[in-house]
Amino acid sequence: MNDQLLERIGDHIAQKEGYEGLKGIDGVYRYLVDKYRWQPQEVRRLQSEDLHLLLAGYEEKPTTAWD
Repeated sequence: MNDQLLERIGDHIAQKEGYEGLKGIDGVYRYLVDKYRWQPQEVRRLQSEDLHLLLAGYEEKPTTAWD
């Protein structure tokens, strides 16, 4: 999973979760804050590899082409 893919997943998450005004990595951050009840500053400190690991099980729509 590369960073561009992470951005696209964040866009998808923000849209699916109804995070108005958020996209890309901000959608990922908000999702992790909501899901795990972590503080935003904790989520922002995560390395890219950690974000990829945390999102590895994220259920995307079957019609979404990530590649």
